[in-house]
Amino acid sequence: MKVTIVRGGGFAGLVTIISVDSASLTSEDAATLRAKVEQSGLFGPPGREGGSDPRPDRFDYEVTVEDQDRARTVRVSEQDLSGPLRALISYVSSLPGRQEQVGPPG
Repeated sequence: MKVTIVRGGGFAGLVTIISVDSASLTSEDAATLRAKVEQSGLFGPPGREGGSDPRPDRFDYEVTVEDQDRARTVRVSEQDLSGPLRALISYVSSLPGRQEQVGPPG
């Protein structure tokens, strides 16, 4: 399973890309990652994306999960993140096996 999070916006407008592959994690971390993906509902019925009006200096997220023969990408603004999706983003952002890139907008 591979999870990629793209965060853009904010005051500086920088783009941060964080990705993690469960193959590079300990079995415990990989199991926790899988559980957080399932709890996020990303592979459930399509939900509402987008949501409220954009707000200045807030972050926008694109979360992609690839797992064997299935993949899903959702785009959501910071103010519309559900609790479980926020927890997934936080967990991936803290994993020791993650890859991270920061760059200018665009």
